[in-house]
Amino acid sequence: MNRLKKFLGSDRFRELFVYCVVGALTTLINYGVYIGVTHGWAALTGCAADHPTLILVATVAAWILSVAFAFWANKKYVFRSPGWSREVLRREVPGFVTARLLSLGFDVVFVEATVLLGMDHRIAKLLSNVIVVILNYFASKFWIFRRRDSR
Repeated sequence: MNRLKKFLGSDRFRELFVYCVVGALTTLINYGVYIGVTHGWAALTGCAADHPTLILVATVAAWILSVAFAFWANKKYVFRSPGWSREVLRREVPGFVTARLLSLGFDVVFVEATVLLGMDHRIAKLLSNVIVVILNYFASKFWIFRRRDSR
């Protein structure tokens, strides 16, 4: 019981908990934009909401907005990365964008492939987002926002 109390009061637990909250909010933004674009465009044009080109466009739009939010929230609240100077941003932004581009590639391939295999595009998108959030945590923790010695 003492171990559990110690863990729940630790900075590691805080980081994981806040990352989960930020990940959930990022997923809501990503999914909301995705559904808004696919179903909004379908309603306006009569195009099928699961058309491959529309899925691609919606995924990219959702990615751009969710990555902008995720960078800000992860930097400020999860990993508490100090500073917004040009030097710090030059170090963090390229790594963050690179990791997210890799996750975008995974997202596009996963959703397109699972839709071709018969999965509903909304379910495929949710499943993909869960996998992406987990992969992005490790990229952020151990590569992008890792603590550096101040030598």
